[in-house]
Amino acid sequence: MPETKYYRILNAQCNGHDGVFNIALLPDCEVYKGHFPGNPVSPGVCNILMIKELAESMAERKLFIKTIRRCRFTNVITPATCPELYIKINLADTAGGYEIIASVYDNERAYLELKGELTA
Repeated sequence: MPETKYYRILNAQCNGHDGVFNIALLPDCEVYKGHFPGNPVSPGVCNILMIKELAESMAERKLFIKTIRRCRFTNVITPATCPELYIKINLADTAGGYEIIASVYDNERAYLELKGELTA
């Protein structure tokens, strides 16, 4: 499983092409010092990277984003207001890689929905 300074995996439940990850955001990460000092917000690109890294752990290989067909940010992710999140991922095999559908949420709200394609 990938470990970054941006988040830590608390729990992972994967069954074939479906996975649910419980992660903790790490507020001491350098990303938050610059985005934004005093009011840290998780950058959208970091949230997308987190989804890709978790998909790589499911596929057990390095993956690349080929296409993002839809990426909807529905609420702001911050380590202060939502220190723990769930990431649900469905990876479907395609001829050129994987179709991905992912969502980021906690017990109260959804934060991000993503649909796209990943290649190896």
